[in-house]
Formats: sequence, structure tokens, C-alpha cells
Amino acid sequence: MRRLATVALLALAAGLGACSPFAPGAAVELRSARLVDAGVEREVALPDAWESGAPSRRGSVRYRLDLPDATLRSPQSAIFVPRVGNAYRIQINGQTLLAVGPSAPRDGELPLLLPLPQALLQPAGNRLEIEVSGESRREAGLSPVWIGPLSELSVRHAALSRNQVFGAWVVSSAASVMGALALLLAWRTRRSLYAFFGVASLLWAWRVSGMQLGGADGTWAAIGTVLFHASYAWFALLMTLYSLAAIGGDWPRARRLLLAWGGVALLLSAGAWMLDAPLLRTVVLAGTLLNVLWLLIVLARAAWRDHTPAAVMLGAVAAIAVAVGARDFWVFRVLSDYGALTWSRYTILLLLAVLAWLLVDEFTRSTTALRALNTDLQERVAQKERELQGVFDGKREHEREQAVLAERDRILREMHDGLGGRLVAAMALTSQVERQSLPPPGGAPRSVDEPLRDLKLTLDDCLVELRLALDSLETDQRPLIEALAELRFRVEPSLRAAGVRLVWQVDDAASEVELPAAETLHVLRIVREALTNVIKHAQATVVWLKLESAGEQGLLLSVVDNGLQQRTSDEQETMPLFVPPTLVHGGRGLANMQRRAAALSARLESGPHAEGWAVTLQLAARSAA
Repeated sequence: MRRLATVALLALAAGLGACSPFAPGAAVELRSARLVDAGVEREVALPDAWESGAPSRRGSVRYRLDLPDATLRSPQSAIFVPRVGNAYRIQINGQTLLAVGPSAPRDGELPLLLPLPQALLQPAGNRLEIEVSGESRREAGLSPVWIGPLSELSVRHAALSRNQVFGAWVVSSAASVMGALALLLAWRTRRSLYAFFGVASLLWAWRVSGMQLGGADGTWAAIGTVLFHASYAWFALLMTLYSLAAIGGDWPRARRLLLAWGGVALLLSAGAWMLDAPLLRTVVLAGTLLNVLWLLIVLARAAWRDHTPAAVMLGAVAAIAVAVGARDFWVFRVLSDYGALTWSRYTILLLLAVLAWLLVDEFTRSTTALRALNTDLQERVAQKERELQGVFDGKREHEREQAVLAERDRILREMHDGLGGRLVAAMALTSQVERQSLPPPGGAPRSVDEPLRDLKLTLDDCLVELRLALDSLETDQRPLIEALAELRFRVEPSLRAAGVRLVWQVDDAASEVELPAAETLHVLRIVREALTNVIKHAQATVVWLKLESAGEQGLLLSVVDNGLQQRTSDEQETMPLFVPPTLVHGGRGLANMQRRAAALSARLESGPHAEGWAVTLQLAARSAA
């Protein structure tokens, strides 16, 4: 960035150097002439600017210059006129060298170099006459005239042409490019400071290029002239708004005053053209200089207080702009130097360098901040991932422990509900056998066959319950029909011992239905409870175990006995021969079956059936293996 600022300063110095006076040589600068105006001849000093020196002068006048004989002794002599206009005719010893008519008037004429033909020169007493025609509201006049060797004046002419043409082209091109870039940034970032800079740069590019353009008569020429004279004030105004925004200050009142001054400058420029009053242009330039001076004070205070690069660099540029602007104001508006060159046009190069530096600096800071933010976000994300992983691991361990505890509770509950009750019954039967095995006092021993048979049946039930509990620990699914077959194998001996024949009826459509081990256990418990009730209470001779498909409604599992077919009295025509209170009023066994059915999301029904008593379990539809 320092290199960029150094290059810009060197470019400015080179441009200002081109505006500096040439080193002394053989050529002579003529700074006085005799002016012939309406037949009256008088001595005038050059440069002679009509706008300030003779504001009432109109029409044509003639400047007569006596050429020193010593300056015409070179093999090829020439005259060099930095500026002359609007229309003019140049004669040497009464012979016309060049004539530019009013058809091509220009506000800022290019430097003029004319070789002097040897045939037109006299041994002594050569006279140069320049007839100048001025127009209202146009800058007319004559700069100092140089006479001397062509080789020397060619160098001067080339340097001045480069300054006026190439220098203006460089400044205009750079301002146009940076102005377009700034407007693009303003559009993309929605920041007004870039808009201020962009409009100001494009305005300055138009002003600098407009200094080399000719004008035409009419309304558009008047509008262009007014805008041209007001553009300097508006450029300074917009750059002031940009600088205030760049240093981060809130200046609502200052912005309103600046915009008001912009309107006043436009009105003064219009008045200067309408009233043909050059003084109003001087007021506009003086106000613009005061505007930049106020900005310099604000930036100097901000640089002293905040030490920000933007305030320091913009303050330095404002200081240079004040100095250069004061020089131009003194040269053009006070001294009325018609042939002088402006230095102010080159200050835009410093502003462009500052904008480029600020953009690169902002991009660098934004990139650095973004990288730091990304690094911080990555660290935060990694930290959160570690925390989440820790929480996940803890929760997974907790869920595993809960699952183990739940499985343990389930096994204990199954053992308690199934095996526990039957072991208690077995212990009671054991006590009964023991009591009956002892003969009563003075009597014969009683038979223990029936208690022993009941004890055997109870122990068989305990084995069945134990095997069911062990089967529930399996994790693989298996067909429901397979689990029911194992249950049939285990309980059928108890059914035969009770005089009950088991009839097995399975639908082929339901033979491949599989259930998880936990659900299979619930089904087996329900079937087991139903078959136990048949053995203990139904006094049936046949029990049917049916598994059939119910279509979209799922599976239908039924345990049906013929207990209602055995009638022993007319008092129970509509009831089974033996309906235990637990079945009629819903005892503990039925409650357990209902609880297990609810765990299966199934529907359980228990009651009289056409064949006898039926317990029906309707399961939801399940997929086949």
C-alpha cells in the first residue's frame, strides 16, 4: 500500500513538473504587446485575459509584437503560443501564417507551434501580428509568446501538449475506471461512500476531457458550460461526503449544508453564464476551496484523535488539494494567467490511490476477520461435536443400562407371574402330601396319590413357565406357529392328564407369520393362561387351538373348549357347567391376559361360544417371513 501511495505521489509530482516553467534557453518569452482596439493603440502586458482584464472587450483586436533580431538568427526559427483564442489570425510582416475562424471556437486551445519561413523574414524589424476575435461568455485572450529556435520550442510544445492531451487522457481514463468500479461496489455492497466516490470520479473524468472539447452554440452549449463550471464544486462536495463516510463520522447537518452549497454553486454557475459575470465563477471557486479547507480541518482532527489510516491518508490528500487549489485560484482568478496550466486535475490520482489502498485494506481485513471467524467456528463446531459425542455416549450408556434394567424387570415379572405362582402352589402341594403321608393318631395312613399327581402337574407347569421365560430371551424372530407348536408339546401332557384332548387347527395363510420374541412371549402367555383355565375350571373334554388369517384385520388366535356342552342341572342352562368367578368377574388371570393384549396392540375377547367357552385374540396384520 505504501508503494501504491508512493507511485501516486510520483505521478502527481511528474504531472506538476510538466506544468513548471522551462529551464532558460535561447528562446525568448515576449510578455508585452501593443493592442490595437477600435483604432486605439496601447501597450498591454501578456498574458491578456479578456474575462478579467477587459471584461467589456468584444469583437476583434490586434496584438502587435516586435520580434528581437537575435532570436531569428537560427537556421530555423519558430513562434510558440501556449494559448490563444477564440478565433485568431497570425501574420508575420503582413503575411498570414495561420487563421482559425469562428466556425471552430474552443474554450481551451491546444498549444500552437509555427515555424517561420525564411522567405518571410526580414534582416531586421520583423513584426508579428495576432488578430484575436472574442465572443460573449467565452474565454478569449492571448498568452505570452515565445520566439526562438524551432528545436528548442519543439521540446516546449511537445511537453505542453503531453500535459494538456496525454495528461488529461490519463487522468480521465483512471477516473473513469475507478468511478465505474466504485459504483459497482456501491451497488453490490449498498454503501453510499462508494457511490459518492464513483459519481465524483466520473464527474471529474468528464470535466478533464471536456476541457479539450469544442463547444457549439445553442441551449446545449449553455447547459454544458454551466455544468462544466459547477462540476468543480460538485466534485469537491462528493469527495467531502466520501471522506466523511470513510472516517466513520455521522454528519447529518454537514451533509445538508454541503448539498445546499451544491445547489448554490449550480445557481451561481448559471448566473455567471446568464449575466456574463466572471465574478460569480470566482465565488464558486472560492467556496469550493473553503469546502476543501473545512474538510482538511475535519480530517486532521480525526487523524489526530483516531490515528486511522483512512483519516491520515485522506487528510494528506486534502492538504495537497488545498495547496494546489489555492495555487490554481491565485493563478487563474487573481493573476488571470491566460496561458497557465492547472494542477488541480492531478489531485484525483491521489484520491484514486487512497481509494485503492482503502479497498485493498478493507479486503485484507475482511479476509483476515473471515479466516479468524472460520477458525473460531471450526473450533466451536469441534467443541460442540465433542460435547454432543459425550452426551450421546452418556445417553447411549444410560439407554443400555435402562434396557438391561427393563429386560431384567421383565424377566423378573415373567418369573414372578408365571413360575413364581406355580412354585408357591407346588410348595403348598408338598406340604399337603407331607401332612397326608403322616397317619392320624390311631388310624391308617391316607392315600397321597392325588396330591402327588397335582404336585407333578404343578411342577410340569413350572417347567413350561421356565422354558417360556428362557425363550423370551431370544433375539431372532421366528414363526408364531413354531412357538405355538412348542407350547403345545409342553402343555399337552397336562391336558391329557386332565382328560382334555387338544385339537390343532392352523390356517396355511397364517403359518409363516413371524413375531419378535417379546411379542411371541405375550401371545404364548395368553394361550397358556387360557389353556390353564380350561384344565382347572372348564371341565371340558376337548379344546381347540385355532390360528387363522382374518384378511386385512390381521390374525385371529382362539382357544375354544366344550365346557358348555356338559350340563348337570337346569339351573345353569345358559352358563357353563363350571364358570369360575375369575372368568365371570374378571379376575387376576383375565387381567393379565388383557394387559398382555394391550402390549401387543391387540384385542382380547373372552366369553361363551357356540362350542363352549372361547378366548379370542385378534392381532394386527403382520408380514410373513
